[in-house]
Amino acid sequence: MQSEEDWDDGEDWDDDYDDSDSSSILDMELATKMKLAGAVGIALLIILSSTIFTNFGFYSGAGSISVLIDVNEGKDASDNTFTFNILATSPAFGSLEKEGKYTIVNVPNSVEYSGSPISAHSGTFSLNDDGRGSVSIAYSDLFKMNGNYNLQVELGSQKASDSVILNKFSESAVADLVQFDGSKPLDRDDGVITNMHFSSEIIDDPDSNLDKSIIIIPSVTGTITIYFSEELFEEDEDENYWDSDNDRSPEVVETIQFSYFGDQMSVVYESGTVEEGPNFNPFIFDTSEFYGNSGDYAIVIEFTNDLGSDDSVKQGQSNWKWFHICNTNSDGSCSD
Repeated sequence: MQSEEDWDDGEDWDDDYDDSDSSSILDMELATKMKLAGAVGIALLIILSSTIFTNFGFYSGAGSISVLIDVNEGKDASDNTFTFNILATSPAFGSLEKEGKYTIVNVPNSVEYSGSPISAHSGTFSLNDDGRGSVSIAYSDLFKMNGNYNLQVELGSQKASDSVILNKFSESAVADLVQFDGSKPLDRDDGVITNMHFSSEIIDDPDSNLDKSIIIIPSVTGTITIYFSEELFEEDEDENYWDSDNDRSPEVVETIQFSYFGDQMSVVYESGTVEEGPNFNPFIFDTSEFYGNSGDYAIVIEFTNDLGSDDSVKQGQSNWKWFHICNTNSDGSCSD
């Protein structure tokens, strides 16, 4: 049996134990934690940067995108461009893609149209560092037919859309005679006072749920021809008399060139006299340019649309086909 003297409880144990091994383990654990903390910090920095900065990330794309057509599109008479705005955000862990594309499709609202939607325009857009962009397109490059214009934008895997109804194509025109109702002639000194209106073809009108023609603001050019027939003023005649040629012998006494865009109209008489300006209604025809004798007169309008794919000649006239002009007495009767 081993004696108590043989058991050495101190010296051999002390010789075998080395505290440097424990220190190394602690150092390794600390280094690992520091590396892990550093990795987490870098990851958080990347996440934060990708959230704040649109041009920072592992890849490019879009987190979201929205598009808005100008709220006044189709309503501002003087506007000649189609405008829309884009707003996009960057994706998680990615940078914002700066280049996108768009398409615009026209769905005609004419009740006589039975074809497919029409490709109106397509192109690309660019975004700034804030993810914003704007596109303006001349109507001459965009407009096809009256109807709905559906816009779709695409950026990365994200898409957005908006739409607007544009009615800018005129099928007919009328010159409403303000002072003539068939009961009395017009006084030559007052001129021929009219309200000029241009109307669409018969369309599906969502506001009224009725198929009808509506007054529009077009872009047109054409001629206004004034006819004369030497006649005495016929009292107590109804609309049928004034809206029919009957035995009249029309002859052209004036041809006026005109253009109409938005709220601007320009007319050029044969003499070279020019009248133009905004908000022209009521438009007053200058009788000194064409009046020769007391008689019946008629206004005939021919025009073509400057916008759209249909360049055929359209027609219109005064709401009373014939009306009488003369020098009048104080009681409104003709003096000549």
